[in-house]
Amino acid sequence: MGNLKNNIDHYMNLKSIKKYSHLLIDIAHELGINGQAAYDFADREKSNFSKMLKEERPLKYDFIIPLEKIFGISLARLLYEDAYKLPVEKENVPFNKGFRYYAYLDDPKLYKDEFDVLLANDGRSILTQTDEFGKTFLDYVVEYHSVNGVRYLHDEYGIKLKWYHNQFEFRKDKGITWIHFENCIEFARLVASMNDAELFNSIYDSYNMFYRLGFYDVDDCIFCNNDYLELILDNENLFQSIFDEKPYVLELSNSAKRKKQVDSITYRSINPIINNCLRYALEHLDKYKQRALAILKFGIDYNRKKIAAIDFNNCYNYICNELGALKNINDNDFYELIIFADIETSDEEINVLISQLPKFKKY
Repeated sequence: MGNLKNNIDHYMNLKSIKKYSHLLIDIAHELGINGQAAYDFADREKSNFSKMLKEERPLKYDFIIPLEKIFGISLARLLYEDAYKLPVEKENVPFNKGFRYYAYLDDPKLYKDEFDVLLANDGRSILTQTDEFGKTFLDYVVEYHSVNGVRYLHDEYGIKLKWYHNQFEFRKDKGITWIHFENCIEFARLVASMNDAELFNSIYDSYNMFYRLGFYDVDDCIFCNNDYLELILDNENLFQSIFDEKPYVLELSNSAKRKKQVDSITYRSINPIINNCLRYALEHLDKYKQRALAILKFGIDYNRKKIAAIDFNNCYNYICNELGALKNINDNDFYELIIFADIETSDEEINVLISQLPKFKKY
């Protein structure tokens, strides 16, 4: 028999669990199945469990956390008793599937003391690894609502969504790791639930996109995703943060550095997502009228301030897109952000405010 059966037998003995059927009933209880249904579950799963012990099929995902809780150990040790006794070296790696355990416990001390030293066979961080179910650490952070895991990834790795590839970027020790993650909306919901606007806006950085390109790819960009916009409109802290005017340092690409002879440009702006939020609110006034009113009232004063600062001699020298990216037609490199609305509504109060926003040619 393989290691799994030997180890399960060992821990069953330590916990005084005499039969596999008894263990399956305990697993059922951990899954919230009680009464006669637990016995039915044990009877139904007996054959599958036997095949798992013989390693004729992988350990069922639903059993992992219950087994860890019943035995009080990690999956790594359940699979291999001496997992933690091996030195962490490329040629002698203890395991590469322990991230489930850390996401489930969500213990800041464990993240700091243990998680970051786990390596895969190629010597890379386990952040890049998937388990037998094709899931990454990020998947389990979402599944277990691991808020400390989010903070760890932000503080230690500088996690940031790369909006144009649906990938997250991690930077540590001057290296960059890329992870393709389809579940970025669910991850955004988790980050939003933490009510930390600074953290959220750092991970989901709309400034970078805006000041690099001045537009969004509607088909692929998360900043145009309706679920994402609702996250911001429904969360008071996130919504209020879009009005904050703050400096944003944009690191230039190598070609841009050579052209401009500088390494970066510092802009000062409110959050560029604001115009997408306004558009969505105007399209759903039954739910978000108050949000639309707040943005429009703010926008009237904000636009006037920007016009005065830029000293417009002729508004028609300036053109903007549907996101409020504004530039002088004689200077393609200059970008500014204004509040922009181009949606017809039947709401008189809304229309009056829209009429007070300055008009510019569109491009």
